Amino acid sequence: MHAGHLSDVPQALELGEFRPEQDCLFVSGQNCLVSRGVARRFTLPISDTDNLANQLQQALNNAAQTSQSQAIAFGVVPFCKQQQAQFIIPEQVSTLDKHLFAQCLSAQHTCAQTPNRLQSVHYKQDRAHFEQTVRDAKTLFADGELDKIVLSKQVELQFEQPLDQVGVLSQLLAQSPSGYHFSIPSQLHDAHAQCDAGVLMGVSPELLLRKSDGQIFSNPLAGSIPRDPCPSVEAQRRSTLFASKKDRYEHAVVLQDMAQILGPLCSKLHIPEQPDLLSTATMWHLSTVIEGTLTDPRQPAIALANRLHPTPALCGKPTELAYQHIDALEGHGRGLFSGIVGWCDNQGNGEWVVVIRCGYLQANLATLFAGAGIVAASDPSSEWLETEAKLNTMLNALDVRHAYHLATKHTL
Repeated sequence: MHAGHLSDVPQALELGEFRPEQDCLFVSGQNCLVSRGVARRFTLPISDTDNLANQLQQALNNAAQTSQSQAIAFGVVPFCKQQQAQFIIPEQVSTLDKHLFAQCLSAQHTCAQTPNRLQSVHYKQDRAHFEQTVRDAKTLFADGELDKIVLSKQVELQFEQPLDQVGVLSQLLAQSPSGYHFSIPSQLHDAHAQCDAGVLMGVSPELLLRKSDGQIFSNPLAGSIPRDPCPSVEAQRRSTLFASKKDRYEHAVVLQDMAQILGPLCSKLHIPEQPDLLSTATMWHLSTVIEGTLTDPRQPAIALANRLHPTPALCGKPTELAYQHIDALEGHGRGLFSGIVGWCDNQGNGEWVVVIRCGYLQANLATLFAGAGIVAASDPSSEWLETEAKLNTMLNALDVRHAYHLATKHTL
């Protein structure tokens, strides 16, 4: 992986079937971590960052002593700080070339290929409700309370038969060559629903934090526009996004907050003056790569990531105030969505990305998530269309994009 010293992790894996309901996957660059078996599964509170880091470190140290090798934990941290993070320390972890793993997964999918047939679509928050929340949020800007707030929606897709989870993951790897792919067995904690086991799966474009010894990296994204197959339209959209005062402001708000948190922890912190453009399979984003040198290189990755989380890119600015308004505006909990997912080792290294461009898969049900950053200049209709465009990553992986848009054409 990009981060940490994984020389003690086996470089080859007896490639059997990948079982999403049991195995973990995290892909970064050309490498991926794949787990087999569960040595320990546990949860930890995230409201106290130091306590979280200490308890996780102790669990990893115990695992390293038992196995007499480096220990790694995969984890998912929910959006709400009052909920608990979920961790898995596997029995075995291997590093693999992404293309090799993708080929093996594709072969496994072909052997058991079953099409996903969409039965129904249910918005937890329909278009009228979403656009009204945007208008309601804008009154907070008028009062001078907020600079930015991120509003999201969740869509439940019911299928005729259990989902081919291996096929969905295989499609994600094939259709989105860049980004951070993840598949983690977990529970969707929601105050309004039962906590049933499922799989959190997606391909996040946004690196929250990577730590390798005393070096840290982050790649916040804020400000987006859908891609277009026509080259001339695509070029125009890139120019529009880069020149957009609304999107540039949204991006600057995120960078300012991250600088305030990381600056005191670093002897050096480099944040470029101008953002770049980053593309995914479906979207363009304003992107800035942040690099820093920690004053104390012993600080574990999970502690740094939890201090940053949730960033204004997923919550708003001021973060605490935006956080207080989100649940009331959205009308439902986010659970793991817009949390963070990743891995860490017993040396304090690790890599954490934000939980976006993803779905939660349970038997016949896929719950998809998308959000949009709202500022004073936001247009409610445009923000709804942006969230619809962001759903396309998972709709493509489920191979139901056309069926979905037919079922929801009255909302577009």
